[in-house]
Amino acid sequence: MRISLGGSIISDEELAVQLQAGNETALEELVSRYHAKIFSYVYRMSKNHHTSNDITQDVFIKMCRNIKKYSTCYSFKTWIYTIAANTYKDYLKSSYVQKTVMGLSVREDTLLDENTPEDYLQKQDDREMVAEALGCLSDGCREVIILRFYEELKLEEIAMVLHIPVGTVKSRLFNGLRSLKSLFKEGGEEFGRA
Repeated sequence: MRISLGGSIISDEELAVQLQAGNETALEELVSRYHAKIFSYVYRMSKNHHTSNDITQDVFIKMCRNIKKYSTCYSFKTWIYTIAANTYKDYLKSSYVQKTVMGLSVREDTLLDENTPEDYLQKQDDREMVAEALGCLSDGCREVIILRFYEELKLEEIAMVLHIPVGTVKSRLFNGLRSLKSLFKEGGEEFGRA
């Protein structure tokens, strides 16, 4: 439960129903609650500030276009993360990404990004090491780990977001964590620590 709209307690699901009825205040509140979370999720996947902004904006446009299809039988959080995951996958499939962006290395891509001073302060050694290690994982394992540990979704929610069985989520999570443990155990040379 959340506090919203005049101090009364209202859930994400109730806000979604109000948005379905055309309440613009409900839209503002949902964007306020989820914008930073969706941006963070997409940024951890793409590692590009501008791309993350664009995809996040697309997620909320799609949310507005499809809000009439939303059913309170489902968690709103799961529903919007599903939109985010699908929008990111669509971005990766786009011809622009296939021809242009995918040819860049992670370091070149980072250099093209216009970082703020706050962004540089956040990039400390441990975070960079974890980010590089996550980049070594398969897309499936990386996505499950990000949704579980950064976005704090439950295994069942991840399964719904990615349209895969819970057993597959568990398997990807186990394999991803095992791979990360192995990468860290081998030493930090690959991650800039000699």
